[in-house]
Parts: sequence; structure tokens; C-alpha cells
Amino acid sequence: MEDEKIIDSAEDRPLPPRLTEDELRERATRLDLPYVRPDTATVDQIVIEQVPESTARRLRALPLFLVEASLSVAMTDPTDVLALDELRRITGYAILPALCGEEFLQDAFDRYYRVDSTIRVVLERMKDTKKEIEEDESVRHRIDDVESGHDIVDLVNMILLQAVRDGASDIHVEPDDHLFRIRYRVDGVLREAHSAAMGIHPAFTSRLKTMSNMDITEKRLPQDGRMLVRTGGKEIDFRVSSLPTVQGEKVVLRILDQEALRLDLDHLGFPDGVKQAWLKLINHPDGMILVTGPTGSGKTSTLYSTLQKLNSIDRNIITVEDPVEYNFPVINQVQVNDKAGLVFSSVLRSILRQDPDIVMVGEIRDRTTAEIGIRAALTGHLVLSTLHTNDSVSAVTRLVDMGIPPFLVATTIRGILAQRLIRMICSKCRARTEPEGELLHLAGLSPSDARSMEFYKGNGCRACSNTGYRGRTGVYEVLVFSHAVNRAIVAEKSESEIVSAARKEGAFCRLWDDGMDKARQGITTLEEVIRVTRVAEEAEEARSEAGEPLPAAPEGGAA
Repeated sequence: MEDEKIIDSAEDRPLPPRLTEDELRERATRLDLPYVRPDTATVDQIVIEQVPESTARRLRALPLFLVEASLSVAMTDPTDVLALDELRRITGYAILPALCGEEFLQDAFDRYYRVDSTIRVVLERMKDTKKEIEEDESVRHRIDDVESGHDIVDLVNMILLQAVRDGASDIHVEPDDHLFRIRYRVDGVLREAHSAAMGIHPAFTSRLKTMSNMDITEKRLPQDGRMLVRTGGKEIDFRVSSLPTVQGEKVVLRILDQEALRLDLDHLGFPDGVKQAWLKLINHPDGMILVTGPTGSGKTSTLYSTLQKLNSIDRNIITVEDPVEYNFPVINQVQVNDKAGLVFSSVLRSILRQDPDIVMVGEIRDRTTAEIGIRAALTGHLVLSTLHTNDSVSAVTRLVDMGIPPFLVATTIRGILAQRLIRMICSKCRARTEPEGELLHLAGLSPSDARSMEFYKGNGCRACSNTGYRGRTGVYEVLVFSHAVNRAIVAEKSESEIVSAARKEGAFCRLWDDGMDKARQGITTLEEVIRVTRVAEEAEEARSEAGEPLPAAPEGGAA
């Protein structure tokens, strides 16, 4: 592909066959060697630096610790005598090999070999070059060298590589008065990764735009682009967006890692009740099912996991998406192209002439798309789509505001799922905690309530970059359209009355309830539940409207 880039230069070598941990232990016993897992072993960072990253990855060998003149090294193939000789020559130490699984070794490479220090070296070198340029008019022609030379290429590649290794979902390149910042969004939270002199910013953004097939001469209008990057033996898709600001162009890169997308409803964090309700909804032969939530709340993962569940050779499933983030076998997927006039509404009209059984519309953005989707649901198709609303019941109001009559909303929609992504406590540094004071007030808990429950937090460690959190899971709210809910919608009742009608029939579960259950189970923290699901005032209002106290702790305490 034209837009394909390679950002790491490690020698490509075939991966060894994947063995289970029991098989690895058995092999280590046969070889009379120790078996190690770097994620549980004590690893000396100074020892790590004895072997360059490119060499370590090429040889599939990770230095662990040094005892006198002997270096312990984790290897996927400890019988590779050529690799052992090279390690001995590079380090000057006797090598004591230990067997390690491929996946544990790759994870250790990403954790212990970071490009931050290399990035700082490149930034310092570029800063010195810029200083020379600014101080000496005679060398001003070297600006072109800085803007198109290897320094910028290396810097951009390393920034992208580090973001992928850190598990970032987005990269923000933001100009300011005197510097520009690079921030990564990891587990839904932005954090600053690097900053550099503003003089480097034009070259940095130009390189990104060149890689993304965008017009580098156009700096006054927003642009969109994409690039495919190959790193660590896998391909990562970057969707790039530029936006002109008063300080300069801001660029945001969305990282789409197909291999990191786990398409399995069992791994999304559905509570049992929500999962059963969702499985029942998606097995309807017709009607519309909606997934709601803000940008970055995991709606795409839910829809893709649902399509994976429904995908079979006897069903004609067609999707219209912007962008297509994962390619399915059998399923027919259409990419929206606004410049060519290929928008959701026009594609959806054509899809209905393709004899579909199931239609997935990436997003309902306007009245036309909503009307065509409703019509498809009325004529015997199952339609899956998303809406940007804060909760499930707000989707009803949004559709009515778009101009869809309430009776059509009630007769076509089968159910609505609202969701958020919530950070999970790091399993390496998880510990009991006793919330108190303002936190209890925000959660609507009394001290006696808190004492009867178990809550946890992460103390911070290397594995979670001292954040106390590692990974995310979903919290969910499902509204099933029962007879009582349909009557309330047709009668144009308020949102709280629709919720009350659903609760009476046991057809509603709130985001707050699911979040609190996960906090009591030690999956997440109370602070995270409050931050993600709603602010305190909204939580209190929702509880008072429902007229119900906070759900009691599960019998037997926390899991």
C-alpha cells in the first residue's frame, strides 16, 4: 500500500511456535534450565541497558540480572548457540540462559525498553541545530535539513512507536506559545509524554501530514488522513486529523490496532443481567437496537463483538462505517467517503436493495439516516447503530428531536444499551482501602455503608506507570422496550417516567449500579466510578428520581 510505513528496523525473524505455560515448563525441565516470566521476575533496569533493544529483539533475549560475572538472560530459544555467543561478546559476561515464553518476552521488551531517552537525545540534537540556525544567519539554509532530515523522521517514528507500546488510543500534538506538547491518551486519560521547542513543530506536523497523504501546504483548513504503520510484526492503522489553531496546527492521531481488539462479548465486562438482555435483543429477527455513549466509550467494540456473534454463512450482514476499523470475513463492509458523496444516508438506501438480513449503521447522525434505519427495521431487518447520548433513555428524546414520531420509536426499537469505559485497578499493586469524607458523600454512602463493603485501589507500580490503573472494562446500562416503556413513549412521558416504567417491569439497569458493583468487586475504584459514570449532582438526582437507595452490597461481601 502507498501509505504503509515501517517504524522499526529490527530484523524480521520467524516467531517460534506458541507453547502453553505448562509446555514451556516441561521443555525447561528437559533442557535442565530455569523457566522465567519477566513480568514476575526481578529485572534490573541497569542490566537491561547492557544489550541494545534492536539486538535483544533480534535475538529474542532479555537481560534479567547480573551476579558477579554471570548475566542471566530470558530467551525463547536458549539452545541458540549463535545468539549466546553474540550476547557474550556484546556484554563481556558469561551468559546463563533461561527459557521464557514469546508473549511474555514481547511484553517485557515493550515495558523495559522505552524510547523516551532516545527521544530526548533527538530533541536535544534538534534544539542545538535550531539554536545554531537562529544565531548564525549564514547557516539559515540548514532549516531545510532539519525539516526534511533524519532527525524529524526518527523523532516521529519513535513518538508513534512509544504510543503503540504504551497502549495509547490517541496521540495529541498541540502547539503553544513557546513549545508544543505531545500527549497520549492511555486508558481514557490524557497525559503529557513529551514537549519540545515550538520551532520544531512545523517540521513535525509536516512529517505527519506527509505520512498521512495530506496537503502539507494547506495550514488554514482542517484535514483528514490515514497511514498504515508496521511495527513489532503487526500493522497499526492511524487516522490523522489536523485543526488550525491560533498557535499553529493541532494534530490528533487515532490508533486503530486490530490485533488489540478482542471481539468477544464475554470480555467486554457485561454483568450477567445485561448480557442476557443483550443476547435476547440481538436475536430478534427485526427492529432497531442502539448503542449509546460519548466518543471513546467503546461502542465500536460492542458492535463488532455483536457482529462476530451474529456472523454466519446463512445471514447477509452489511455495514456502513466511518471508518471501517476491523475487517470481517463474510460480512460486507462499506466505508463512508464524504468527499465522493458516499454518506450514511445514501449508502443505507442502496443497502436495502441488497437483500440484507442484518444492517449495521456506524452512527445515526441526522434525520434522514434515522428515517431510513427506522424504515429498514419496519420492513423485516435487524438494524444495529449508535447514537451520541449520555444514557439510554436520552436516545428516545434525541430521536424524537430529530423528527421521528414517538409511535415509530416505540414500535421499531427493541432496546438501547448505554456504556462507558472505566479503568481497572492494576493487579500488581491492588490493595484494600477505606473511602472517607468527601468521597463517601459523592458516592452517596454513609460511613456505616462503607464499613460493610470492601473497596480497593492501586498503590502504583512499574507495571501501571505508577497510576494504580491498568486496562479498561465497560460499565453498562440497558433499557429494554417493554409494553410499559412503549406506552410511556407513545404518551410522550418524561425520561424519568420512562425509566420508572422500565424499572417496574425489571427492564432497566443503570450505569451507576454497574459501576458500584464493579467497585465493590475490586475491579475499579470508587473515584473512577464517580468520574466516569456521572458527577455527584447527577448521581443524586438520578437516585432521587428513581426513589430508590443505592443497591446493597452483594451477599458475602466483595469478590
